[in-house]
Amino acid sequence: MRTLIFSLCLVLAGTFSANTQQYRDPYPVESLATVLGKMHYLDFACNGNGAQTWRQTMMELLEQEAPARGAYRDRLIENFNGGFREFERRRLRCGAQAELERERLARQGQALSEQLRRTYLD
Repeated sequence: MRTLIFSLCLVLAGTFSANTQQYRDPYPVESLATVLGKMHYLDFACNGNGAQTWRQTMMELLEQEAPARGAYRDRLIENFNGGFREFERRRLRCGAQAELERERLARQGQALSEQLRRTYLD
């Protein structure tokens, strides 16, 4: 878990390196799964089928948080897929709009990762 949280903080910080607000989410892992699904859609839509970075990150999250089948794992998967489908319905196009969304999501994901880091590592 510690390695995954640290990795997510680094990935999201590299995606967007602005200051993040203090954000407290009651379900940070589930919300992070949603953010990863949205990021996956943007990457997939702009870079094609081979863009699997965010899907792979989700797989790593599942391995750490919910390695066995069950309701929690199903919820995380549904959140990831729901985030993907939400952006798919919006039909975001590559360009300025997609970049603004990517930056917003990176800030949100970074805040969630930081919340998890504080909860589990501090």
